[in-house]
Amino acid sequence: MLDKLLDWFREIGRDPILAKAQALQMRRQVPLLYSLLLINSTSIAWSQFGLAPLALTVSVPALLFGATISRLIYWMRARHKPPPTPEEAKRQLRTVTCIGGLSSIAYLIWALLLLQYGDAIDQAHVALYVSTTVLACIFCLFQLPQAAVVVSACVLPGFLVALIIQDHFIFSPLAMNVALVVLVLLRVLFNSFESFRTEVAAREKLAQQRDEMVRLNSENHALAHTDSLTQLPNRRRFLEDLSAMAVDPSCLGGGVVGVIDLDRFKSVNDTFGHHLGDQLLKQVSHRLRQSAGPYATLYRLGGDEFGILIYLPLAQAEQFAERACEEIAKPIQLDDREISIGVSFGLAPYIDAGVQPRDLWERADQALYHAKRHQPGTVFTYTQDLEFLVRGEQQIEVELRSLNTDEDLDVRVQPVSDSTSGVILGGEVLVRWTSARLGPIPPQRFITIAERSSVIHRITLTVVKRALGILAQLPDHLSLAVNISASDLNSPDTIERVLSAVRDSGIDPSRLWFEVTETAVMHDVDAAIEALRMLRTAGMKIALDDFGTGYSSLSNLHRIPLDRVKIDQSFATDLQDNYSNSIALAVVNLCRTLGLSCVAEGVETPEQAAIFQSMGCEILQGYYISEPLPVSRFMEMLAEHDCTAFAVPALLEQVKARALKK
Repeated sequence: MLDKLLDWFREIGRDPILAKAQALQMRRQVPLLYSLLLINSTSIAWSQFGLAPLALTVSVPALLFGATISRLIYWMRARHKPPPTPEEAKRQLRTVTCIGGLSSIAYLIWALLLLQYGDAIDQAHVALYVSTTVLACIFCLFQLPQAAVVVSACVLPGFLVALIIQDHFIFSPLAMNVALVVLVLLRVLFNSFESFRTEVAAREKLAQQRDEMVRLNSENHALAHTDSLTQLPNRRRFLEDLSAMAVDPSCLGGGVVGVIDLDRFKSVNDTFGHHLGDQLLKQVSHRLRQSAGPYATLYRLGGDEFGILIYLPLAQAEQFAERACEEIAKPIQLDDREISIGVSFGLAPYIDAGVQPRDLWERADQALYHAKRHQPGTVFTYTQDLEFLVRGEQQIEVELRSLNTDEDLDVRVQPVSDSTSGVILGGEVLVRWTSARLGPIPPQRFITIAERSSVIHRITLTVVKRALGILAQLPDHLSLAVNISASDLNSPDTIERVLSAVRDSGIDPSRLWFEVTETAVMHDVDAAIEALRMLRTAGMKIALDDFGTGYSSLSNLHRIPLDRVKIDQSFATDLQDNYSNSIALAVVNLCRTLGLSCVAEGVETPEQAAIFQSMGCEILQGYYISEPLPVSRFMEMLAEHDCTAFAVPALLEQVKARALKK
């Protein structure tokens, strides 16, 4: 029994959660206990003044009250302190229990000494003082039952004995009554404490569940806003932070939105596989993150596209972007391979108050598109001029959506001739468009815009059908060429519809040429080569256009199924330059070696024609031969000149003669 009692007292402060809750309740209850004790004790000392010696009514109370007031002040100050630690709570609870016992004994001895003086009424007053005070202490200590039991144990035995031995008969029933009330009150105290303990445990469990929910929400929020591969914030976080930037006045004039896209990443991913592509993205994101520093936040928007918010003025943001371009351009070692790629930046400064976040992103994206189209691996900043250009392109894009290719498109034919005989061999079919609302649109502009959507497929099919219709009216030895885009080569449905149109026309497929640029082929080499092989297998001929200006050149020339190479017109313009002249001659010799026919584009003067003819280039095309002609005018030219519209050989002889005289 004694061991259980001692264990019960040792439990004080053992449960850290319960101990903290008890200590916090003590901060509220103990000051009330000490205040009540002081009030009751002062009342009894006053009533006994003159009856008992001054030592009991003045000196002893002064000592007791001094100690009590010091403890009252301590607990009053404790109410304004932070919650105690478990160790502090444990120490406070045990101190309260010990001091409660000592104080009870001290006050009881004082009260029993006073019980000797005065008549029965005065003694009853002392008895009432002790009983009410001990009951009040039990009430105030219900969150710490050990202390309440200690107080009761220290007071009741001596107090009850003192009452029973009094001469007046009323004190014995009073003693029994006080004992019974204390015992019942202690039972109630234990029940209340169990409820308190249960409540504390429930609150703690609820708090743990709440903390767990907060933790899970935090983790879910982090997962929902983090890219799993690079551990960078993702598109969703980018949009949230972008919205915050757009409403933050401090960012106005000092914030820049950036969109980043890797150059040549698709080729690396397709060639070496997605595993190495993922490693490359990790390395690039690491370099970009290091370059970003403390004034920028990097995000992965998807694929090989990144976003960045730069909290710097535009000039400094551009410097950072240029440094990042240089850093990414350095070779990256992955496994046993050294990979070299580039990165293009599009920047949009936050300079318009109230601008929508999506608008900032679109501006940066438009600047990025301009950079990748005109100078990959560089930084381009959104400007008002670019906005006008973009708006113009958007208007063209809107008009293209409602384009009736059969009625709204027109075609021209630019003749090509044999460089030796001057005989017209056919021509290249070129598409023209005059918008009812916007007027004439340059082909380079609307074709580029059409390639971003499926409109280009309808345009290509229309031009092919027009070319087949023209071929049906031409002599069998003449041929026509049609341009085909990267989007067409990557669309199996478009290629199949082209093949179907050629079969249905009944025209000899070898009379139809398809011209494709190096850039279009390199957009997706495997898909492009497969599409070109299908066309060539069906009997059509393939020409590589703008040769010498792309980045594939000789490295992929042997993979492409070709019949002809067209020297880019930029070489015709610079034939007087030894470098351009040497390249043009090398291309002509290369075509002769590979058994390919060679066409010189952009021939505008007899001197240029003479030089290409002397190199051995077989076919000439350009304004020297003829400008692009309406179909009816092309037909008339052929009829009038019997397919020899221009005396090319005679003119060449004149040029050579002038050259000899010089």
